[in-house]
Amino acid sequence: MSQQNDRVQSDAIHQLQCLEVWGGSSCADHAASVLGLDISVSARPVGDSVEGGDLYLISSCSSGLISRMLLADVAGHGESVSDLSSKLRKAMHKSINTIDQSKLARTLNTEFDKISDGSKFATALLMTYYAPSGHLIIVNAGHPHPLICRAGTQDWIPIHIESDGVLSHPTNELKAGIKNLPLGVIGSTQYEQIAVKIGAGDRICAFTDAYTEAQSNDGKLLGIDGLSSVLSAVMRSDPDLMEHMLSSAAMAEILSRGFQLADDDHTMLTFFHNGQSSPRAGIGAFSNMIRSSLGFGHSDTLIAG
Repeated sequence: MSQQNDRVQSDAIHQLQCLEVWGGSSCADHAASVLGLDISVSARPVGDSVEGGDLYLISSCSSGLISRMLLADVAGHGESVSDLSSKLRKAMHKSINTIDQSKLARTLNTEFDKISDGSKFATALLMTYYAPSGHLIIVNAGHPHPLICRAGTQDWIPIHIESDGVLSHPTNELKAGIKNLPLGVIGSTQYEQIAVKIGAGDRICAFTDAYTEAQSNDGKLLGIDGLSSVLSAVMRSDPDLMEHMLSSAAMAEILSRGFQLADDDHTMLTFFHNGQSSPRAGIGAFSNMIRSSLGFGHSDTLIAG
């Protein structure tokens, strides 16, 4: 695998190659493309920091049919947090091709607990897109819920287990016990997976909590509902806005509403379903993929494409 860390121009779209892992934790405006998705990342470490506690990784399997997007936020900021973020990034890179995301989350939870000595935690969002069926599979480790804007609308809706059209793990395995906590909190945490089908023209926005923690003069936090309203307003004012401009436009709208931006690293990962078609997988292949990625199959399977 190769890894790209250099900053690129926001209008230069990087076509992800076979088995490439692409990402970083420094100031960046990146655009990448995988089968069916145009992906943009905007990262702004707090203050004058070169590296931050936020990190993202994007990868594509050898066939291009399976793509993975990871977003994480190590609590706090500063040099010590940047170091932890770098170590977590290496752990993510090492395990990124584990197809069962619940196992990946458990592995990252164990690894982060080791590298942080139990003194820090990190939220994480793990997402896998399966091009033949159009399903986005999500594991959320204490992270803000991603938002979806369906084609032809301007409303941004949170994606979680109770959202319309969401498939969830049907077994009793995760109905009891501790689940979906941030990485590094409790070692025995279990993680559940959900899946939602996306299609041409749909947009997804994942972000770190610095956006929702923008604060008004009277101490009110913007929150996820507020951010949804901000993104809707941005889309109404410019329906053709490119994904790589969404973060800066959202920040401007937040400020115009009298909120102050949080003193924290800001990272936003957005992707647009461009309608690009892919070879249709047979019923057996699709069934096996969903079984594995939702935890029904052998969880040590690797993405081979």
